[in-house]
Amino acid sequence: MSTAQKQVRQLMADSMTPAEKARADGIMHGWLAFNAQAREIEQRFERDLEGIGKEVGELICRKLGIEKSPVADRNLEFGRLISDTFRTYQMRLPYMHQSNDALIKEQLKTFDLMLKKDLLPEMIQHDLDSMYEILHERVYWVQQTGDLSLALDAVTTPTCFRNLTIGEGFQWHGDRKVSWLSPYKRVLEKGWKRNIWTDVTEQKIHEQWTRPRYQGYAQHLECHFDISDWNEETRLITIEVSPLA
Repeated sequence: MSTAQKQVRQLMADSMTPAEKARADGIMHGWLAFNAQAREIEQRFERDLEGIGKEVGELICRKLGIEKSPVADRNLEFGRLISDTFRTYQMRLPYMHQSNDALIKEQLKTFDLMLKKDLLPEMIQHDLDSMYEILHERVYWVQQTGDLSLALDAVTTPTCFRNLTIGEGFQWHGDRKVSWLSPYKRVLEKGWKRNIWTDVTEQKIHEQWTRPRYQGYAQHLECHFDISDWNEETRLITIEVSPLA
């Protein structure tokens, strides 16, 4: 370590309170221990990623009574996914990580920036413009089948949405109503402690991002979405689809 680096290191330590230093030391030593263990386990996974992917895929199929595995031709990739998921659940500092953390953090950073720059309307419009072709084709599906649930399915079944809700869960209630717990609270609160996205709340996300987008999606799908008001106590979000009046 150079003299300059030592000086910077010393200056940073001098500027920290005992509590800040104790916290930083705890996280640092915890991370170093985690990293050593994670690398060891990663190396074990890498010895047989394809075999692990194959065996886990076959086990799931047996449990579910499925004859043909949807990952049979992608065992190596599936093995990498299992390895990464296993690594994620090993990480418990500075909080217990979940498999949707990366997606949530990127959404929070984007929402925070758009909120500060007063660009939320433009971001929502861009999102709606991007989704028009994908969603509007479902109008034909609904017209051909008479199944209005396909409109709700279009915005809640794709994996890009389900990845977001995997930490807290998602439920169908019949075929025209869904619910999920807002997934942002845990990561939001960790950010607040580090003075990150301090103006962002789950209520703002729901009222200024989630609800306006889904109202726009309903227009693309030529239906009506009844979207629940924000409830700070339950944090439960529901959407029910119905025909246009």
